[in-house]
Amino acid sequence: MKKGYLFTTKDGAFSFAVEVPGVFSNAKNAEGYIQITPLKAGHRISLEAYCCEECREIVVKY
Repeated sequence: MKKGYLFTTKDGAFSFAVEVPGVFSNAKNAEGYIQITPLKAGHRISLEAYCCEECREIVVKY
C-alpha cells in the first residue's frame, strides 16, 4: 500500500452514511451519518490514507 492523502475539492468535507442523501436533504439526518471531517469553506480537507492500486482499496483512520 502506498501512503499519501485522500482529499476533497475546495469547500468539501468527508462524511459517512448508509446511503448518500439527496442534494436537498440535510446530510446530518441520513441514516448512519458520521462526520469524518469538518467543512472548511475555501480550504481543501485531507486525511492521511493508504492506497492499494492493485486491489483498488483505500484505508483511512479518522
